[in-house]
Amino acid sequence: MMPRPVSDGPVPHIRVASIDDDTVIRRGLPVLLKDIDVAGSYADVDEFMAATTDVDVVLLDLVLTGTGRPGVLQGSAAIRTITDSGYRVLIYTNERRRPVLVACLAAGASGIVHKAEPISALEDAIHAVANGDVVITQALVGLAELAERQGELPTLSTRQRQVLSARARGEPFQSVADRLYISRKTAEEHMAIVTSKFADYLRDHSPADLERLLGIAPGDILE
Repeated sequence: MMPRPVSDGPVPHIRVASIDDDTVIRRGLPVLLKDIDVAGSYADVDEFMAATTDVDVVLLDLVLTGTGRPGVLQGSAAIRTITDSGYRVLIYTNERRRPVLVACLAAGASGIVHKAEPISALEDAIHAVANGDVVITQALVGLAELAERQGELPTLSTRQRQVLSARARGEPFQSVADRLYISRKTAEEHMAIVTSKFADYLRDHSPADLERLLGIAPGDILE
């Protein structure tokens, strides 16, 4: 079976797959998610890819080495592997370092949800990603502001910042467009420019470069 074809309209019945090394997450999500079919739960990316599960969204944890197994595909490499096969990826993680989160979007992820957030936030994000939206976290707004103060990354226009901030709060594109007196297409284009600016930087620089630029302590950044 292959990934479900991309649709421009609402997805009536959403199917997801979960890739997480946490047994509680794998077994708990099918019970907790309402009106969403968890079609498969996998401990690593290779297991998921071998199953070729027919789903609208893949929920992916960033760190999959909790069982101590070496050589497990994870981080940005895992995102690229899954998206290259035609799936939409929603990161479901405890990670809060902003450079790591931006690197996820640059690698092709459609959104990020923290595991500390309510299940309702995860459900909303799944619906949004299944319908082709990009789910932006509030942390990315802070990254944009910090990057601009450094003066070494592309800056955002006032309108781009307005759209980014609104999307980070979960405001729908149509609502943003109405409030700013622009078309929905224009709002979506502003958001696309925002994400591409940071993606362009990360094509020529590593996430560790971005960490150093922003003055964030180095760590096991996921590349």
